[in-house]
Amino acid sequence: MQFMFQSCLISTSASIDDGRIVANARIFVPASDGSFEDDVHDICLDDNFIDENEALSYARERAMGWVEEHCVSEI
Repeated sequence: MQFMFQSCLISTSASIDDGRIVANARIFVPASDGSFEDDVHDICLDDNFIDENEALSYARERAMGWVEEHCVSEI
């Protein structure tokens, strides 16, 4: 799932690793020219998720929290 939050592009996914559901979030911070290629941050969450939906929701929350903490909003 991809979505925009503040000025960042966030991509979340869930997968199975060693029988456990793992959530991932990739945060693309825009450069001054508007591209999303240079400043990328990855978050891997290996919690005890019940299902893929819970993993994706948690990855979304954590990614948005990271953006709020590390990125300056231009709004």
